[in-house]
Amino acid sequence: MEREQTMKKSPFNVLKFGVVGLTVMGISAGMLPMNGTAFADAVNTTKPAINAPISAVTISTINNTGIQIKEVILTSSTELLNTNIKVPQIVGMLDTKAQEEINSVILSNAQKDLALWEKDATEAAADAKKAGFEYRPYELNIIYDLKENKTDNPSGMISLVVTSQGETGGTGMPRVDTYNVFNTKQAKRIALSDFFGNDFKEKLNAGILAKINEEPENYFIEDFKGIDEEQGFYIENGEVVILFPKYSIAPGAMGTPEFRFSTHITNNPKLDLSTIATFKNANGVSMVSLRDVANRLGYEIKWNQTSRSAELKKGAQWTNVTLGKDSYFFAKMAPVTLGTAPILKNDTIYVPVKMVTDILRVEIKNG
Repeated sequence: MEREQTMKKSPFNVLKFGVVGLTVMGISAGMLPMNGTAFADAVNTTKPAINAPISAVTISTINNTGIQIKEVILTSSTELLNTNIKVPQIVGMLDTKAQEEINSVILSNAQKDLALWEKDATEAAADAKKAGFEYRPYELNIIYDLKENKTDNPSGMISLVVTSQGETGGTGMPRVDTYNVFNTKQAKRIALSDFFGNDFKEKLNAGILAKINEEPENYFIEDFKGIDEEQGFYIENGEVVILFPKYSIAPGAMGTPEFRFSTHITNNPKLDLSTIATFKNANGVSMVSLRDVANRLGYEIKWNQTSRSAELKKGAQWTNVTLGKDSYFFAKMAPVTLGTAPILKNDTIYVPVKMVTDILRVEIKNG
């Protein structure tokens, strides 16, 4: 463990790369201007010149729903640094001003990375020559992945991940920049609170810790201090993926640790209580048929006789309830109490209405 701790912390301190919470470059009033230096400062602590050469520009169509990615290829001006740099530039956003600002930040970050690594490579080559050692060129790779591109509805989401990794012949330390935005006429950054409410920190911290405790041998549990306001994350296939820097909470073999949670942005329809079985218990709590709720909302439901529990699943969304147990959770997150446990009545499982509103996040329509 001591050796792993050394391996973990040394590259992180030296290279200063990690997961950067630019969780997007938001674009509503009140956000910092993205054509300034504030976001760039969050990535690089130094400010080298950014006039790196652009050798070619190509267009790559990621999908056919309106959003495209234009690749800007950067190359090094010195043979001391080998590069594979493909800088994504978004094309097709409804808010063209926001698109321009996001693209400017992404390109500027890549140019600064290139200039910084060219400077370091030049200095390293000079030191090697002075000491009589053979110098092996440094490497800089910048790649991207469009994780989510839901542009076919008014609240479509775009989630773009850009990974920058430099190599000096030893252990590399990638930096992951994430850009998450609602593709609307006035683009707006996506925040974790949009999915998990204002208490997202408590919910996600509990969920992440629970996942870590499932495989404690793979993590440095004592180094997990919880997420912050600018936590790096991306969205993919209906899930929010929380990112941590390599070596920060796990050995290097784990790469960049990721933790997946189902989202709550689904534009759910209202649930009409008049269409499902309901009753009030002795304490006056409104109870609803779990099977009726599942059927109306499109969840699959499975009963486990051994544990006396029912599992609900719809795509990446999942939850489970147990008879007599006042414990509810969503996507394997930390359980919460609602004041009333599920009960069995006339061979039907009933749960409190609050499970629909607070756990499944569906609005109730009365009558």
